[in-house]
Amino acid sequence: MLRIEDLSVSYGRHRALDGVALTAGAAEIVVVLGANGAGKSTLLKTIGGLLAPHPGASIALDGEPLTGKPAHDVVEAGIALVPEGRGIFGELTVRENLQLGAYPARARAGEKANLDRILALFPRLSERMSQTARTMSGGEQQMLAIGRALMSAPKLLLLDEPSLGLSPRVCRELFAALARIKADGIGILLVEQNATASLAIADRGYVVETGRVTLHGPAPALRENPAVRRAYLGLPAPATSSPEGNNPQPTRSPMLDVTMMVNDKDTPAAAGRTFERLNPITGEVASRASAATIADANAAADAAAAAFPAWSEMGPNARRAILNLAADKLEARAEDFAEAMTAEIGAAAPWAHFNVHLAAGMLREAAAMTTQIAGEVIPSDVPGLVAFGHRQPVGVVLGIAPWNAPVILGVRALAMPLACGNTVVLKASEICPATHRLIGEALHDAGLPAGVLNVVTNAPEDAPAVVEALIAHPAVRRVNFTGSTRVGRIVAEIAAKHLKPVLLELGGKAPCIVLDDADLDAAVAGAAFGAFANQGQICMATERIVVMDAVADAFVQKLAAKAAALPAGDPRKGPVVLGSLVSREAAERVGGLVQDAVAKGAELLAGGKIDGTIMNATVIDRVTPTMRLYTEESFGPVVAVVRVGSIDEAVRVANDTEYGLSAAVFGRDIPRAMAVARRIESGICHINGPTVHDEAQMPFGGVKASGYGRFGGRAAIAEFTELRWITVATTPRHYPF
Repeated sequence: MLRIEDLSVSYGRHRALDGVALTAGAAEIVVVLGANGAGKSTLLKTIGGLLAPHPGASIALDGEPLTGKPAHDVVEAGIALVPEGRGIFGELTVRENLQLGAYPARARAGEKANLDRILALFPRLSERMSQTARTMSGGEQQMLAIGRALMSAPKLLLLDEPSLGLSPRVCRELFAALARIKADGIGILLVEQNATASLAIADRGYVVETGRVTLHGPAPALRENPAVRRAYLGLPAPATSSPEGNNPQPTRSPMLDVTMMVNDKDTPAAAGRTFERLNPITGEVASRASAATIADANAAADAAAAAFPAWSEMGPNARRAILNLAADKLEARAEDFAEAMTAEIGAAAPWAHFNVHLAAGMLREAAAMTTQIAGEVIPSDVPGLVAFGHRQPVGVVLGIAPWNAPVILGVRALAMPLACGNTVVLKASEICPATHRLIGEALHDAGLPAGVLNVVTNAPEDAPAVVEALIAHPAVRRVNFTGSTRVGRIVAEIAAKHLKPVLLELGGKAPCIVLDDADLDAAVAGAAFGAFANQGQICMATERIVVMDAVADAFVQKLAAKAAALPAGDPRKGPVVLGSLVSREAAERVGGLVQDAVAKGAELLAGGKIDGTIMNATVIDRVTPTMRLYTEESFGPVVAVVRVGSIDEAVRVANDTEYGLSAAVFGRDIPRAMAVARRIESGICHINGPTVHDEAQMPFGGVKASGYGRFGGRAAIAEFTELRWITVATTPRHYPF
């Protein structure tokens, strides 16, 4: 039996494990559950002799002390570790990898019998004995890694995330194999994000949170524990709680009721129709919102049209005062926004508060623009004629905002239109109706007159009809849309049918070029922020890192280490950098991109773990055009590294995409980096800065399939005003007849 007592481990000043006690016996599967960053992998590495514990710790196997012994002595004692990265030798064959596993003296006598058992356990390996490991699928590589560990004839197998990045079918095959390994008398200590599958085969389990064991017991009891069900299984608590139910657990957010805001009134949908948005982590109802009909949408546009004459005639300083006060009101509701964003989209608290901060800045910038809506006097060839270029409000503006940066993009859809004297219908995202409705409340609290801003919520299945009705409404004169390229094309087609201008900010596949003279630490910091902020769910997210060969090895090593250190987990349970993806479907799609790339020869350097909707920061090296990840927008915490040999090749790869929103170039030679930036086909490019960067006063928008038009500052004035030619004859005019 493995027995651990008082095990503590630190990384510098950070204590990763604190007084852990644990046991695991022969012919027993013991699972260790916990959020990312809880200390689970550190636990296995310490048992395996890869990390040194604090003095006073005790690690023993069948009474033999192993504390502080090197890894090869631990293997000789009978413990085999399969690390998260699998640790196989990619250039060696399956046979050669398995033979290397039999190096301990205790394993050599039974090498042939062990090999026969492993090939019976994993029949796929017997068919691929001469195949190099790097050409195998992720599932086959995991089987090989476990097989090589079993070749050492272990008493105890340590497995770190064995199902990482694998398809459901392969996962089932793998977990069935673990049950057979247990039947052979081998103990298994299993660290696994797939709590459902691991508890199904486990005998006992431990829950580790922030380096401490907070819960342990038989697997059936853990499956019924309220904290485990909510945090790890995504299930409601059972009717009768177990005695261990008083352990710490995430707080359940109250369900948010949302009505539309039409003519400054809380307005339910016709016949009281509603729809529900589920929390992506727990599956609980996060919000219940009014499901607008076409009649409801038209009523909102009518209210905006009725409010337009008075609002458009209001003086610029009066509009400025309301918008500045709205910024204050928005900031005062920061905690409400954070609660709604966590419940509806699984956002981490820092991202929610950043949303509020930047959105408030957008309102203040729009307020400053109310006196900057300038025309011009244009010289005329007609004697005595004074000619003006005059800008004036257009009427009703329809803003369609997405969920991923809901406060920033919701406010952006309305701030400059309001500043320019227009009235607005904000069509809230079906994914975050409560968050977008809070924006309306902040403007209401600032004293915005009735009807100037109206917020419409609709069920997902009603979106096409509601959007078309709003665009077609006679009072709507401008449309702005932020979202996917696929939907943006549909919006543009409808707007074109009605001859209405539309501003589109769509998808992206932002490249970050790392030149051979780049400051690598700065490039890594910028690339990591650009790739992993908000789990990569940003239109500007760094999707591709195009790095020159001369610095590629050093760069990817630093980037992988940075990514591996970023904590991911349930944002309700404590501070994390990476929170939840928007849905399980999104997580599965991103996981599919990773699996496809790895199966086609790419190298997974960091991350790849998916637990429900939580995914670790993931770095994939040596991505090629044959892989889906090269061309498809992942919208997840995954970054592809493409190595190139020259600047010309770097520019070609950067432009080898249908998208053109944001880009970045890192290099110390600024004129050289500027020359590269000028060749990149994107609406935005940052030198020695991340692809994710937004400021309210900047002209924000893309080219190619990333859309057209510009949000932000003076550039947005042209989008939301009509430029009219007006003349005044100051002297009698001569006519030919």
